[in-house]
Amino acid sequence: MKRCFAFLMAALLLLPACTKEIRTETLKLEEDIPFREGSANNLSLNLDIDFPVSGFSPQALESVRQAIRTYTISDAYADCTGPVTELGQIWRNNVAEDYLTSNQAMLEEMDIPEEDAPFLNWGFDYKGVFGEKYQHFVNYLIEKYEYLGGAHGLSVETPLVFDIKTGDIVTYEFFTGQVGSDRLKELIDKHKFDNLKDKIDGADIEEENIFYVESIEPSEFYTVSQEGLTFYYQPYDLAPYVFGVITIPVPWEELK
Repeated sequence: MKRCFAFLMAALLLLPACTKEIRTETLKLEEDIPFREGSANNLSLNLDIDFPVSGFSPQALESVRQAIRTYTISDAYADCTGPVTELGQIWRNNVAEDYLTSNQAMLEEMDIPEEDAPFLNWGFDYKGVFGEKYQHFVNYLIEKYEYLGGAHGLSVETPLVFDIKTGDIVTYEFFTGQVGSDRLKELIDKHKFDNLKDKIDGADIEEENIFYVESIEPSEFYTVSQEGLTFYYQPYDLAPYVFGVITIPVPWEELK
């Protein structure tokens, strides 16, 4: 039986001890929308996104919520300040309309029956959760998977670092100001294989054949922790799809 179940929920949660002063509500949505009645093809939607309801000043709180809307769903929803259930429903309706109209137009243009169309299954899976706190900063990690009927979907991970005092997104330069850009690139190059060793060994690939680029620039997306900074690079940014999201850690002791 085709699953077609949807729910939207805003539940108050208390984060683990490391961020215990930040309370959140969660936007949850799960639904399969068939291309047409009885169709085996469908649009699969899954949202699981945490939004803060306390732990920031009132002004900072809305700034953080806006940033989460922008980076998890899209900047088109940045100013949707109503309940998260309403946000989820608006997004659901817009994506469903795009899925149905785009694919119907494609079928008509290609003049093929539905059963011969390889592009009628779409999927969107978005997650957002607060992570580790460091001093008065907190990480927020966004995981997104999108599939639009191709050979494979695309997974990306986008971390944000928020200043709890102001609600601003903090750039890595705040933590690396004392380190020159050339030195930072040297450190990134030094540690670029640290989190790839299992993938390299499993695929039996030579290290020199992995990266597209000779010099890796610092990514604007990173996390901060007691150990240091970790820079995030999306599939195809630096290396083939098989390596997925690449993370490169740089410890504090080398950033001094």
